[in-house]
Amino acid sequence: MQFIKKRPYLIPLTCLILVTVWLRIANLGYSDYQGDEIKALATPLSGESMGDFLLEQRKGPVQFLLTYGIKLAHPSLNNQFLTRLPFALAGILAVYLFYRLVALNYGARTGLIASFFLSINGLFIGLSRIVQYQAIVILLSILALYGFSLAVQSKRWKIVGLYTGFICWAIAILAHYDGIFIAPFAIYLLTRWYASEVQLSRGRRWVHISLPALLFVLILLAFFIPFFSTLEEGTLEYWSTRISGDEIQAGIPSSVFTFNLYNPLLAIYLYAIMMGFSLFKLRQTYPIWLWLAFPWLVLEVAIRDPGTHIYTYLLPAAILVAFGVVAAEALLGRLLGARASKRAGIGGLAGVFIFLGMVGHLIFIDHTPEYPWEQRRILLWTVGAPDTRYRLWGFGFPYNRQWKEIGKYVTTRENNGFYATNENKSIAGYFIPYPFDINRSGYYIHILHPQSLRERLADDKIRYWMKTYPPEITFENEGRTVAEIYHMPAGNIEELRAQGY
Repeated sequence: MQFIKKRPYLIPLTCLILVTVWLRIANLGYSDYQGDEIKALATPLSGESMGDFLLEQRKGPVQFLLTYGIKLAHPSLNNQFLTRLPFALAGILAVYLFYRLVALNYGARTGLIASFFLSINGLFIGLSRIVQYQAIVILLSILALYGFSLAVQSKRWKIVGLYTGFICWAIAILAHYDGIFIAPFAIYLLTRWYASEVQLSRGRRWVHISLPALLFVLILLAFFIPFFSTLEEGTLEYWSTRISGDEIQAGIPSSVFTFNLYNPLLAIYLYAIMMGFSLFKLRQTYPIWLWLAFPWLVLEVAIRDPGTHIYTYLLPAAILVAFGVVAAEALLGRLLGARASKRAGIGGLAGVFIFLGMVGHLIFIDHTPEYPWEQRRILLWTVGAPDTRYRLWGFGFPYNRQWKEIGKYVTTRENNGFYATNENKSIAGYFIPYPFDINRSGYYIHILHPQSLRERLADDKIRYWMKTYPPEITFENEGRTVAEIYHMPAGNIEELRAQGY
């Protein structure tokens, strides 16, 4: 007991780690690979060098190098748990280091509250449960800021921390351009370092900052000079589409919609209220607000299609929410007294974290039913099966349509080497190495609640065949049908009817 009394944050920190691990590891291998995961699993073609392969990608090289290493460990990549595990571990480590970062700058209690909100934020949970760059970017961004913070506050780290920060920051940007969004807080910490090292001359201080900064620039230029000099037209078109949204205007959901998809029910109101309370501590939080403003201006003003890149708001938003909680407790203390407000604060926070953690468990781990493709009940509310007019970025949610078994069935039976499906081609094509062609297809694979949101394929041949003939085989997942396979002859609808079908 004495050991715990001397370390009052040991129990809540342990709870934080346990909750974080559970929400990222439990049932990690349940889901089939999803669209962007499959893109991240790409490796060089036969005869293609790794350098040429990396320069052809739309994103930085880090995630592809990591997945290439994973593929060396188990070449088939048929174990989703093992493939996703490094990214889940990055998400877990990021939460702990985020606690250390915030505690170092603003105190252990603020660090714990902020870390709990980061840990149970559905967007961060989902992005930690897939094979993609986001968890890596967040981890490296936190490491960069932690290195700069140590340089400010620890004599032992005053130079090493600068090099650690700049190197981690460069690798974060090489994982994805989103790594640049920590710039306001990084500059704030570097300014503090410069102002605090008064025992050094101005010239010495500039040298100590300039050398690791130069290393930062050289690391980035080593990749981006050849990358931009060999940039393909398709990559430029992809970026243009994401910025302008010209080709998908009708399907772009708002960032509020995306946040609510990953954090249904009460989270968005709690964030808004607590971030509002944080304005009472603006003298302390202005660097955090600047940090938040940078990605918000880029993603919400300059770019029409931000998608799940709003995860770049998570870190500063979680800190602001924590400051808001502290400010609200101070106000409550004036009304109820210190002891009563402390009890109310602890009880209220515990209730919030338990509720939001339960929501995270139900929508990411419990897959009966599978949110958001199917509706589910959470206490008094019904969530899921969102309006299909919206294009979804559904990452990390439970999704199992037995694609391994479907792929094995189609490829081991006699067929003409073509297929069709109502699911996204990026998903189906990973499991079925045949060309997609509706008129020439021998098999039509019908997925119930597909990620494509096309419950029915808009083709007369497919509609006619499904209405007239039963499926050759159905696939079930925990007692409910998730896929049907129809065996069809090649030809369009007119040709089939002419042949007597």
